[in-house]
Amino acid sequence: MTAGVIPVIRCDHRDSDGEQCDRERGAPVHMPHHRALRAFLREQGWRRRRDGRDLCPEHA
Repeated sequence: MTAGVIPVIRCDHRDSDGEQCDRERGAPVHMPHHRALRAFLREQGWRRRRDGRDLCPEHA
């Protein structure tokens, strides 16, 4: 038996009420690490801020 790792990126946006966005995204194909996944998601509008937060297209 083998185990695999499936990288997932979650949106880190919090609104004025403190509620966190619940969007998350993985890739439909194998991604070796989160950097590759972020590069894939960047084409779909996801952004990584300088402070380290990941934002979905709705909040980017």
